[in-house]
Amino acid sequence: MTAAMLPSAEICRRAHRARDPRFDGRFFVGVSTTGVFCRPVCPAPTPRAGNVRYFPCAAAALAAGYRPCRRCRPEQAPVPPRWTNGGATALGALRLIDDGFLDGGNDDALAARLGIGARQLRRQLIAEVGASPAALARSRRLLIARRLLDETDLRVVDVAMAAGFGSLRRFNDAFRAAFKTTPRAARRSAPAEREMILRLPLREPHDIAGSFDFLRDRALAGLEEVGGNEYRRRVGEGAWLAASAEGNTLRVAIPAVAVANSADMLRRVRRLFDLDAHAGAIDAHLATEPKLRRQVAARPGVRVPGVWDAFEGAVRAVLGQQVSVARASALAAAIRERFGDGGFPAPSALARADVAAIGIPGARGAAIAAIARQVVAEGDAWLADPTALRERFAAIRGLGPWTAEYAAMRVAGDPDAFPDSDWGVLKALATTAGGQPATPAAARRWAVPLRPWRAYACRHLWLLNSKEKQAGKEGGKER
Repeated sequence: MTAAMLPSAEICRRAHRARDPRFDGRFFVGVSTTGVFCRPVCPAPTPRAGNVRYFPCAAAALAAGYRPCRRCRPEQAPVPPRWTNGGATALGALRLIDDGFLDGGNDDALAARLGIGARQLRRQLIAEVGASPAALARSRRLLIARRLLDETDLRVVDVAMAAGFGSLRRFNDAFRAAFKTTPRAARRSAPAEREMILRLPLREPHDIAGSFDFLRDRALAGLEEVGGNEYRRRVGEGAWLAASAEGNTLRVAIPAVAVANSADMLRRVRRLFDLDAHAGAIDAHLATEPKLRRQVAARPGVRVPGVWDAFEGAVRAVLGQQVSVARASALAAAIRERFGDGGFPAPSALARADVAAIGIPGARGAAIAAIARQVVAEGDAWLADPTALRERFAAIRGLGPWTAEYAAMRVAGDPDAFPDSDWGVLKALATTAGGQPATPAAARRWAVPLRPWRAYACRHLWLLNSKEKQAGKEGGKER
């Protein structure tokens, strides 16, 4: 029997072999020789294909008699977005079980809530998920308890209640059956956390060296380090995430303290290195422009690096107005040292601060404080929406088209963002036009045929102009 929500065996095999983080939480891997089940990103050596069985959820693996891996911690796997595959009845049941419905109800009540019979519900869930309602609920409780035992100092009886077991005896019996040990023994034998190593494929063509160069010039002192083909970001006290190029993959080492947030760490890395861009299609489109044809051929796979943190990126976009890359990086370090508590300042720390005290014009400091106040009041989701970002920036005094477009490009990830007043863009276009002066209006007209990839055209113009390392003013005049 193959559960309907499980990807095909071939897809699972390939994703497991590649340790592809996009499949983390979408299936689990049972290893018959060890009796353990793992996440597809587990750093342990890949077992022989004949010893592997795939499961659509942890509950199915537990129901089949496998116990969770102590290395990759299946209980910490990201949950797929509210179960998006499968029949409507099964999806509804899964959502209710995830929300704890069976902690206070039974299968009959769950089935009645969904408008079907209890036996029919059980058959449908086993067919689609590989586990009964009771097994799914028990798995949820056990994995919650496992995390609480490892990550808190709660008494075992309190762990049992918090996980939804209702009684210590029921908890002990279920835990012993699943983990082959007692809760107290499991807590005593909990190993020290280890770093997690993942490898993200670099879709070819990929100018990964150019991305490292770009990030090196803009590294934020105290939080970022870039040397050779390795980027490092501090993610905790003395703990650094490292991303390095190895052949056609990006090796990401997540320190032990951040393993629980591995899904978020990988999302940030993918954004930072623009890993999801279809570079082949972009290059083919940009090469139709005579001014870029030779440049694209010489540097295939150029990406538009994003930012590690949206608010941090927005602030740095404002700091970069009309100054050199080096000066903008120095100002970012100054704002971190003056207002941050070890890391980059939180929005609440800048919302009422005299940001101009770091040595920038008053209007620029006030604009940063205004962005911070909006994030404090509404969250930072609007920074990921290119349209909303441009609208909000346009309403803040001191922020003009260049800042909005630059932030849309790197913070919101808009592939069509184009800062037409950028000093490097105008100089590059003037050079390719035989020295004739270039204006923002002329730059806009020139870039129209390059839509929707104008952000990548901008990167190529920066490379044409000064190979980025010798860039003068990155920010254009606000108009």
